[in-house]
Amino acid sequence: MFPVLLDLKIGGRDIALHSYGVLIALGLAAAIALAYRDGRRDGLDGGRILDLAFWMVVAGLVGSRLLYVLVNAGDFARVCTEGGGEPRSWGAVFSDCGRVLAVWEGGLAFYGGLVAATAVAYRFATREGWSFLRVADLFAPALALGHAFGRLGCFAAGCCFGKESTGHWAFAFPRGSVAFDELSAAGAVPFGAGFTAPLHPTQLYEAVGELAIFAVLMAARGRLGGRRGAVFLLYVALYAPLRFVIEMFRGDTARRFAFELQAPRLAAWLHLPAHEPLFLSVGQLSSLVVLAALAVSWGYRWRQSRVPAPRTPAL
Repeated sequence: MFPVLLDLKIGGRDIALHSYGVLIALGLAAAIALAYRDGRRDGLDGGRILDLAFWMVVAGLVGSRLLYVLVNAGDFARVCTEGGGEPRSWGAVFSDCGRVLAVWEGGLAFYGGLVAATAVAYRFATREGWSFLRVADLFAPALALGHAFGRLGCFAAGCCFGKESTGHWAFAFPRGSVAFDELSAAGAVPFGAGFTAPLHPTQLYEAVGELAIFAVLMAARGRLGGRRGAVFLLYVALYAPLRFVIEMFRGDTARRFAFELQAPRLAAWLHLPAHEPLFLSVGQLSSLVVLAALAVSWGYRWRQSRVPAPRTPAL
């Protein structure tokens, strides 16, 4: 794990180049380049594709942060109204309440970003006279590729970490990582220790899963090309179950549960602590909602395909 890729000296000051930011930038660049290339091949204007990509990135960032803040509204409200429990100046109050905007401290919910970016893509496509389903198919593989890079960035920073594991593939995060700091604050790291307990590398699990989804989409889109929206729906059909399973292994303290359900036998088989809940996190609930919406969409498309075309009366 390398949270800081390089230390640069600029103007006599040391500036850290963080691996998380570099990998996020690489993921965005790769995703946009892929969408640009494929869009041009599909006859779309390259400049407008870049414009759409920019606004989708902005919407994705805002939407993912908004959902995270809503899920953790109680914590943000507590920090804003109470702070550290000590008397505060107006500047300190403003700073504490402004933490809802502190994206650089972490805290993004993927499904919020996906919904927001999809809404922007729909509005943009409608205005340009493009088929929204055509645009969705264009960006689906790019989304999977960019997300894979993003999870590698999470691993480099130590965020979105997993629960404790007895497996030989587990990873202990060092002092200075997000995992170490969060678990230390929760009292889960012994005093004086330099590493966390071995944890499931959930970031790598999801990165591998996203790369597999990317490969499937790239291989399948030629066969699905005649059916608009099929590539995007296939992405959703693959990602939602992946995210549901990954959530079982996640152990970061920012996660929230709709309700908590333990499954000790399953936990033991998965090398997970038996006392920690496996279901039903907000991420898992979101995945179930997405799958339900997917089923409705597939059902509608199937019914539409069964409707016979109107006959032209003979003259």
